Amino acid sequence: MLQYAVLGSGSSGNSYVFSDGQVSLLIDQGYSVAELTRRLAAFSIPLQSIQAVCVTHLHPDHVRGVGVLCRKLSIPVYFSSEAVCTQQALVQKLGIPEGRLMPVTPFEVVSVGPFSLFCFGTSHDSTGSVGWYVTYAGEQLMVLTDTGITSEEQKQLACQASVLFLEANYDPKMLKNGPYPAYLKRRIDGRFGHLSNEQALSFLQESGFRGNHVYFIHLSDINNDPTLLEEAAHAVTQLPFTVCRKNQCYGQWGELV
Repeated sequence: MLQYAVLGSGSSGNSYVFSDGQVSLLIDQGYSVAELTRRLAAFSIPLQSIQAVCVTHLHPDHVRGVGVLCRKLSIPVYFSSEAVCTQQALVQKLGIPEGRLMPVTPFEVVSVGPFSLFCFGTSHDSTGSVGWYVTYAGEQLMVLTDTGITSEEQKQLACQASVLFLEANYDPKMLKNGPYPAYLKRRIDGRFGHLSNEQALSFLQESGFRGNHVYFIHLSDINNDPTLLEEAAHAVTQLPFTVCRKNQCYGQWGELV
């Protein structure tokens, strides 16, 4: 049985866990080990069950706790090879022990216990940013976050997925009228920024996703309103979905048997 949870998603920290009850893996680790342990405990997942971390990109809210966790558990950390080659100083600051840093190229399949997974390119202002595609017993789960635009390749992957974790970062009107300076607004809504609610819902429709569940993730605390996203989503899809709200996100849990 596969179990998964959004441990946290947003500017304060990001992490997703996938577990069969004995072997667990993380996508991103933006928390202290103590906080990660607390969040895992909410789902009765022991910290010691984690056997690998897969990283989307090198922004602190996604990698803040990677090095400490890797040193504590002596586990591998998978990065895109482009990120490792182009951002060596940031990677070195994480303090990952020798032999535990595992660069991979897009669509290079790696195995972690009963899981197989690969990364795919995204468009973000962190060179070598990727999303991750996890397979377990014939079920596919896709994590697509921190990307300013989407691609046909990503849509094809989503069409085959059982569960989709999809960024819906901002509402365009809230961003435009909000307190952020102009340069930051341009970054967020640019091709190397984040997906808006409208872009996320368009991706959902255009991909032909017909899986079990959609989790809308990485909502901005300042530039989005979960209620607006819920209303917009109900208007375009009848698929089951969950909007990961602030301080509620890590309570989301699912099972695939």
